[in-house]
Amino acid sequence: MPRPNPPRKRPRRRPDSVERNTRAEVALTRQTAQVNEKNGSSGGKQQSSAKQPAKAKPPLKGAAARAQRINEPFVPWAKRSYAILVALMAAGELIIGGLTYFTYSGSKPPLATFLLGVDAGSLGPIIAVAAALVAAQFAKYITKESRSLRFMESAMAGVIQYFIFFALFIGLLYLLGLGGTASASKGLTISEPLELAGLAIVDIASFVGTYFIYPPLYRRMRIKPPPSRTPRPAKDKGGTDAPAPKGSKTMVDKMDEAPTTNQEAKDTTA
Repeated sequence: MPRPNPPRKRPRRRPDSVERNTRAEVALTRQTAQVNEKNGSSGGKQQSSAKQPAKAKPPLKGAAARAQRINEPFVPWAKRSYAILVALMAAGELIIGGLTYFTYSGSKPPLATFLLGVDAGSLGPIIAVAAALVAAQFAKYITKESRSLRFMESAMAGVIQYFIFFALFIGLLYLLGLGGTASASKGLTISEPLELAGLAIVDIASFVGTYFIYPPLYRRMRIKPPPSRTPRPAKDKGGTDAPAPKGSKTMVDKMDEAPTTNQEAKDTTA
């Protein structure tokens, strides 16, 4: 005789996220072991593949190397490093100017006057740029900076120093009453103590100005890499973004949908 009040079946408890993840990991491990057994691996254990060392790529050359240097992030030097660079530039101009002094033929001004006005001669821009290129290499070795200065970055330091000196030198000529018809080459014939002191002040001011003007000016004028082009999302005719395609269901989703499917099947059979 059946019981008058049979006990009702309790609804099936839905597993929480921890249990679902655990079941998914167990099922994945079981499938992996079965696949390894079919492939002939002993004990059904997953074979660990040793990572092969990545092959070193050959260094780029030509335009590809220049493009790679442009795309590198710009890391400015420390202020101490720029100070050493400017000091080495001054020493380089004195050395290069001393070498060019002996190549002049004919009458020569005193060596001290020539060195003070070395940028005022016809070879002034070339001497300034050459000294900057050589000083950049020695400054990198002394300061132990991680990044080397680019060619144009080093040359720009010499160009800035020359233009500062040239502007101050023209002002000095007008201040001493040598302006108007005075040319830059007349600066080499200066012999008065006041004029020599003015040349020394102009030289020092040009290098000090380079130390303060060169880093921020190059940071603004440097060649920057082009912005990356990201593809825009596709839009339908209505102007709204197209819905993203649904991916394949994972094992956890299938396990979550299993109780609902069983309950619907029981309802239909009843």
